[in-house]
Amino acid sequence: MKKAFLLGLGLAAAPAFSLAVPQAAQAEPQTAEQKIDHYASQIFRNSRAVGMTMVVVNKQQALQRFYGQTRPGSRQLPDADSVLRIASISKTMTGEVLASLAQEKRVKLDDPLQKYAPRGLALPPTEQAITLLNLASHTSGFPREMPGVKPQDTPVFVWPDQQQRWQWLSASKAKFAPGLRAQYSNLAFDFLADALAAATGRPYAALLRDKVTAPLGMRDTTFSPNASQCARLMEGYGASPCVDTSAASGSGGIYSTPRDMQRWLQDLVHPQNEARRQLRDQTFHMYFKRDELRSLRGMDVAGKADELGLGWIRMLPTPNSPEIIQKTAGGGGFIGYVAIAPKNDVAVWVGLTRSGGTHYQSMSDGVNKLVAELSGYHPETRPKPPLHLKPTLARAKPIKARIKAKAKAKPTAAKAAGQRAKKRKPA
Repeated sequence: MKKAFLLGLGLAAAPAFSLAVPQAAQAEPQTAEQKIDHYASQIFRNSRAVGMTMVVVNKQQALQRFYGQTRPGSRQLPDADSVLRIASISKTMTGEVLASLAQEKRVKLDDPLQKYAPRGLALPPTEQAITLLNLASHTSGFPREMPGVKPQDTPVFVWPDQQQRWQWLSASKAKFAPGLRAQYSNLAFDFLADALAAATGRPYAALLRDKVTAPLGMRDTTFSPNASQCARLMEGYGASPCVDTSAASGSGGIYSTPRDMQRWLQDLVHPQNEARRQLRDQTFHMYFKRDELRSLRGMDVAGKADELGLGWIRMLPTPNSPEIIQKTAGGGGFIGYVAIAPKNDVAVWVGLTRSGGTHYQSMSDGVNKLVAELSGYHPETRPKPPLHLKPTLARAKPIKARIKAKAKAKPTAAKAAGQRAKKRKPA
């Protein structure tokens, strides 16, 4: 398997020029692997990551790419068994568990959350019930996070726990209006995981294993990493300790590896049997259109969120891009992004560890363009101005200096004239 190892120092030292390439060579089309390598190295460089892993499923082909270091100063290249936090991509797996239980008629999408609340606990009254679908599509009306002060030095994905969030909800005086607006909510997905566990009488971790990880052989995907998995956890800027994250099981607590993520992506692109295909199709179904909502907040990070499904976001096709089903993620020193063109059998997942200057959009834009190219599109790029039209610092600074000097010259001259007049004035 092809690997790439790039360090920030090496990139900084690269020459800022390129040799002329014959026109015939420029016109030669790139292979799919060359396109993947081009975008992967560009994403790593532009995102300023410490370490990066990428999985690409392109038709029947699956590839992995690795860059940087497992932790600052390690000089160890990530590999297929490196452990990462997939963070909010966990939400798409929660949606998959919901879709599977709905197919089995163990829950319904329009079941009210109240049905699965702890015994004796009443939700705040609403005009319409908050449903499981509302929770899974960010239309519950719940805030992004539970209000309150997170205890100091608390790791990510461990607060609030199940008891704390239900206590908050039962005491909340907020007026929730489900189904009218979309507002990104981690809290909603943790309530969803709680509800699915209550509906089945089984811990949510067991449901995830039964419906997602075990059928696909995802052995390193967990909420409770063991010592071996913690030793393989990549680290970057703002790293959080390797601890049990079951408290955020629905919203972002999953640890996984590139090997496991490849199995998951391959099943989404080419389901292994008819039952998995039906599950994939329901998981990708969209339930809310942006134009039918009063507002939408927090979901345009990687592109315009046109439709909302079970944890997934759909971006409509354009002349330069296919339909893309996607999900963004970040937390504990990691950021990630998964983008799938289901009609073109293409999927890309990137997980990376942040440096102090990591840029999310550099990653998501690069992934979207790679998905477009592998799908047969020509992604839109902003044309660069000709070299002779680019302003340079060497040219710009003297101009600014002259303008500034000219602006100062007039009051200085007037002041001097006033001083001369004062001297001539009779005593």
